[in-house]
Amino acid sequence: MSRYRQFAVSDLEIGMYVSELDRPWLETPFLFQGFVIRSDEELEALRRHCRVVTVDTHVEDDEPAAAPVAGGRQRRPAEAVRELKADMEQASGIHMAVFESIESAMGTLRSSGKLDLRRLEAAVEPMVASVLRNPTAMSCLMRIRRKGGYLYSHSLASSVWAAVLGREIGLDRDALRAVALGGMLLDVGKTRLPETILAKPGKLDAAELAQVRRHVEYGLDLLKEAGELDPRVVEMVAHHHERYNGSGYPAGLRGAAIPVYGRIAGIVDTYDAMITSRPYASTQSSYGALRQLRALANIEFQSELVDQFTQAIGLFPTGTLVLLNTGEVAVVTAQSRIRRLRPEIMIILDADKRPLAEFRVVDLNQISPTADDPSSLWIESGLEPGAFGVDPAAYYLN
Repeated sequence: MSRYRQFAVSDLEIGMYVSELDRPWLETPFLFQGFVIRSDEELEALRRHCRVVTVDTHVEDDEPAAAPVAGGRQRRPAEAVRELKADMEQASGIHMAVFESIESAMGTLRSSGKLDLRRLEAAVEPMVASVLRNPTAMSCLMRIRRKGGYLYSHSLASSVWAAVLGREIGLDRDALRAVALGGMLLDVGKTRLPETILAKPGKLDAAELAQVRRHVEYGLDLLKEAGELDPRVVEMVAHHHERYNGSGYPAGLRGAAIPVYGRIAGIVDTYDAMITSRPYASTQSSYGALRQLRALANIEFQSELVDQFTQAIGLFPTGTLVLLNTGEVAVVTAQSRIRRLRPEIMIILDADKRPLAEFRVVDLNQISPTADDPSSLWIESGLEPGAFGVDPAAYYLN
């Protein structure tokens, strides 16, 4: 008898392992396929969103023998992250060079009013090459090594996220250069705003908000003054604050009236702002930011692009911190694109949040996810960067 059986949602019970839904996973609040039903709330959500689901009735029988939580594939941390670390070391040099180019170009812009566009265009090429070679390495690096002021780090990060999303949706190299440069220049107009407004810790008043919104206009003026530029870059700067439901600015465009490069820009700009510390907002985990983007799909952002961005980034991206059901803390070391909530992890803190004497590497795909199994292990939630004093860079860049 097959281990997989279809159940009407009315027949589901807590403890069942749902392996497949009858609709795309990103159209539901679960954000994944492959999960144990653990509450009445999850049962109710399944009944609201699905009619029939596939249940793996022997998930424990077909998994490798469950080891204690301390088990899994035992290997040294250096072995677990060696390949990614090598790629990140190479990407690190590119990251530093691109950041210095942005810092120099923005500094010159503030002092002289002139944008050194050629320098930024030259900086984009090796970054795009790095993303094409290994998008995980550059993405991981952006999460664990943020330096400089928000404007500089946001410019670089938005460039990286745009290139990663562009790669996912199949843009050619020329288009990737355009989206990477566009991401880098999204907030260039903020160099014409007073620092007192940019650094204000509280809520902006109406006059200040109106002034901040003019950064789009200022950015377009700077691009025009800099000379001939790819129209796709201009689209990104012009429309990165437009929203799918027409609630954005400056033109209040709606749906397909927003050029596709503007739609890309809106997603990457918003995601990076969510995961970055700002004077007026707390930092979110990447998982929390992606959930929020998903909640805004086909409201503020095009649903298909949110889906593609989630695929490109990963629900629990490599290099992020996660909290386990045991109370332990781990850093994600490798992705599973099929079972998105069950990546490979390296457990670094015990349940009391104390550093382990020896880190443990576990592939969650090899551990039973069943709630009533005492050796089961799963991710409860993503953690904000720096949670419990943990610096993921220490595990990749030292």
